[in-house]
Amino acid sequence: MAVVDVDRVKLVRAKTLVTCDTGAAQCGVDFDALGRIDDGALLVEGAKVAAVGKRSEIERAALDRKNVEELDLGGCVVVPGLIDAHAHPLFAGDREPDFAARQQGLPPPLGMLYTVEQTRRALLDPQHFYRETIAPRLRMILAHGTTTLETKTGYALHKPGESALLDLIAEHRDDADVPRLVATFLGAHALPPEFTREERFIDYLIDQVIPAAQAHGAAYADAFCEPGFFSVEQTRRYLDAARLRGLRLRVHCDEMAFGGAAEMASKLEVDAVDHCNYIRDPDVRSIAERGIVTVACPATIAYLDLRKHAPVRALLDAGGQVALASDYNPGTSPCFNLQTVAYFGRKLFGLQAAEALYGVTRAAAHSLRADAGSLRAGGRADFVALQIESPDEFGWQFGGNLATCVVKSGLRVAG
Repeated sequence: MAVVDVDRVKLVRAKTLVTCDTGAAQCGVDFDALGRIDDGALLVEGAKVAAVGKRSEIERAALDRKNVEELDLGGCVVVPGLIDAHAHPLFAGDREPDFAARQQGLPPPLGMLYTVEQTRRALLDPQHFYRETIAPRLRMILAHGTTTLETKTGYALHKPGESALLDLIAEHRDDADVPRLVATFLGAHALPPEFTREERFIDYLIDQVIPAAQAHGAAYADAFCEPGFFSVEQTRRYLDAARLRGLRLRVHCDEMAFGGAAEMASKLEVDAVDHCNYIRDPDVRSIAERGIVTVACPATIAYLDLRKHAPVRALLDAGGQVALASDYNPGTSPCFNLQTVAYFGRKLFGLQAAEALYGVTRAAAHSLRADAGSLRAGGRADFVALQIESPDEFGWQFGGNLATCVVKSGLRVAG
């Protein structure tokens, strides 16, 4: 990891900057509206952006500073650090056999409870688990340009394990060599082996685990509200209890089938409704009118060959915001690269390049209430240099890593 001295002022030159510092709506946004500056530059002081604009203006401003270090990214397009608003990176084991079985039209032999078993076992030594499994995974995510990562629990499914996962997030959320971690408690993810009824498990979560999650640093509560998992009424009870404990709310909604989850979540005025592949027209209107961000997960749709996908264009046409997220997990989306997710967003949802960039910056930041997602004076100095000729190429090439330099809080952490 190459780290630039945070105490020095940095003059950063770019072929093109896209600041994403805009009040424009996501629907139909172009790069001019998204803050495109050709031959642009940033002045970074400490962890913050001090100035942003045309290179000539910023270079003149740099003359008034002492101890200026130059970072020439003149061959690159520089965008804000990418924000992944839906990810499950805290797992042990792999589920490749499930993938292989699906390819043959067979049911997956392992399933989520295998991941729960493996994660519980790994949590017998949390520091080893983090050092040997989680940290390398998070560093890989950062190297591909994700500087803020919504980080869900949900693979322990009992009080000690969920608390331990939240403790790992709290301990490492601001480490220089991983993305900035936003802790989401996903207690209502699946029914663990100790329980036979969802209702009893929800009672246990409300009585014992939600208070512990709040005490161990969770910012959000999430639930998998889906036919065959947790019902609308069970999820509502769980979310109401989490809100009473001061947690903000986001929900997996109607991913595999319609169950009325998005309608319930919209009435609760959660911050984000995720997946939403089977929502209906009234849901679209309600989500947009209430200013709730839809977090769409196109890599999951592609991985599972789902028949339906989130009505992203309808949501945007209605004035809503749509974030694009990885849903990184071992069973349904082993994709950690938001550059690839942007490709799937363009391919499956018909997004334009600027709309897709908005989805992994401004919209994702809004869904997390995060101070990130744009390059502006006084804002965080999180940015990524992409080896592309034009911003219009964003989400066109996929399957690799076009991030040649990643800066987080003023530190050059990759590239």
